[in-house]
Amino acid sequence: MTSPMTLTVKPTATAPALTLRPWQDSDVPAVVAAHRDDAMRRWLMRPIDDEDEARAWIADQAKGWANGTHLRWAVEEGGTVVGFFVIKAANPPETLATGVGYWTAAEARGRGIASRCVQAATEWLFGGQDFLPAEEIELLHTVGNEGSCRVAHRCGYVLDSVLAPMPPQFPHEGHRHLRKRPA
Repeated sequence: MTSPMTLTVKPTATAPALTLRPWQDSDVPAVVAAHRDDAMRRWLMRPIDDEDEARAWIADQAKGWANGTHLRWAVEEGGTVVGFFVIKAANPPETLATGVGYWTAAEARGRGIASRCVQAATEWLFGGQDFLPAEEIELLHTVGNEGSCRVAHRCGYVLDSVLAPMPPQFPHEGHRHLRKRPA
C-alpha cells in the first residue's frame, strides 16, 4: 500500500507555488465546477455531472494510491483547487512507460500550471527517488488537444507516435509524447 504524499511546485518570478495534495471530500464543489467546462469535457474519459459522481471520483483517487498504480493529486494554488495531476505507473502491455496526465480548471488555464506540474513530476521521477522508478515517461492526449501538445513540447516530451482510435474508450486518434531519462 502506498501512502498519499504532497508535492510542491516551486514559485516562479510570475507565478505562485503550487501544491499537489491528495483529494479530499471538501473538493467536491471544485470538481463539479471544473467539469462544467465544455472545453475540458471534450477531452475527458470520465466527465462528472454532479456531487455524487464527484464524491465517487474522489473515492477512486485513493484506490490508485492504495495499489501504487495511480498517484493522483488536487493541484492547489493559494488555497484554491485549480487542477488535477496524475502519475500512472507503467502497466505492460497496456502501457510500457510511466505516464503523466492532468486537467486545469477553465479559470486557471493559460498560466502554465499544467506545464509546471509536468516539469516538476518529470524532475521528481528522474531525480533519484525509488518510489516509482521510471526510465521513460509518456504523455498521451487526443489529437486536436493543442493545449496538451504545447505542454508536452514545452516540457521536453517528443512526439513518439500517433495512436489509432480504440473505441469506445478512445474513439479518436491520440498522440504519444515521450521523454527519456537523461543519460
